[in-house]
Amino acid sequence: MPGSPIPKVPTDIERENLNREELLALLRDVTEQRDNLLSQFESMALQVDESVREIAADVLDAQLSERKAKASERHAEQEATHAMELSLQLDEERRKRAEITAEFARFREAIARAPVEDPWGVLWRAASQIVSDWVAWARAKFPPDSPFLPWFDRAIALLKAAGRLAFRCVKALFEWAQPRVIELWKRLKSELRRQ
Repeated sequence: MPGSPIPKVPTDIERENLNREELLALLRDVTEQRDNLLSQFESMALQVDESVREIAADVLDAQLSERKAKASERHAEQEATHAMELSLQLDEERRKRAEITAEFARFREAIARAPVEDPWGVLWRAASQIVSDWVAWARAKFPPDSPFLPWFDRAIALLKAAGRLAFRCVKALFEWAQPRVIELWKRLKSELRRQ
């Protein structure tokens, strides 16, 4: 103990003079002081150990908080980058939509101003332009190295040929039926007037 004085240890001559009981009492005092010092050292070691644990826990908490902050910052940066990319894509889509709208407006204007000498030709061109745009859009959805792309092209070629044939058939049928329907309408009109 810091406040208690250390007992004086007797010299050799004095030791001879001391009797056994005095030696035992002196040994008990020294043992007790040793035990007190050991218990003080143990309590100090426990306090140091607890302090080290607290400091280590605080350091770990600080490191964990720092990692979380860095991860949150990275996540926020990634979200901002993703939002910017989406914004650019949205602007690009709007630009494309405006181009398509302008193209359709020009097409409508050209159709409105064009003299209709061959209505079947105008109808065929309009239908083929719309279908060609759809086909180009669908074809763009396939990857360039897709094994289905040649099959898609073949199917489109077959459908185009079938479409041309069907258009010619409908045109021929209409041209054949038009005078007959007009003649039938005139007869029906005259019959209705007679009655």
